[in-house]
Amino acid sequence: MPHVFTYGSLMFETVWNLVVQGEYEKSDATLANYIRRAVINQEYPAVLPQIDPAGVDGILYFNVTDNDVLRLDEFEGQFYTRKQEQVMVEKNTPLSAEVYVIKDRYRHIVSKNAWDPVHFETTGINRFIQNYTGFHQAW
Repeated sequence: MPHVFTYGSLMFETVWNLVVQGEYEKSDATLANYIRRAVINQEYPAVLPQIDPAGVDGILYFNVTDNDVLRLDEFEGQFYTRKQEQVMVEKNTPLSAEVYVIKDRYRHIVSKNAWDPVHFETTGINRFIQNYTGFHQAW
């Protein structure tokens, strides 16, 4: 069962628990050589490959079931592809994880602005839950 690295709305348990069925251990983690940017006119972000040693902070969920990975694939939709990348957890321990990366053909929907997780948690999460079509799948 794969580990899944989340860097946007899925970092927040409220959103994560609306998508998956299982309960998972988790840890803070960092994805190196990517940057996180806001998606234009949306509450959620995308990551893009870019040489950046600081990387993207997020949450790593351990041993996610295949069924829940399929649910996450549906949630992420057409704009993202799932890639296997290396992330760092506790004291720079590398682990392989699934990461949802914006597809090249959709890079035009990504802004140049950084995505702000604090803004999402305090302001954007409610609007996101009400409006995001990924929640309206027939699971």
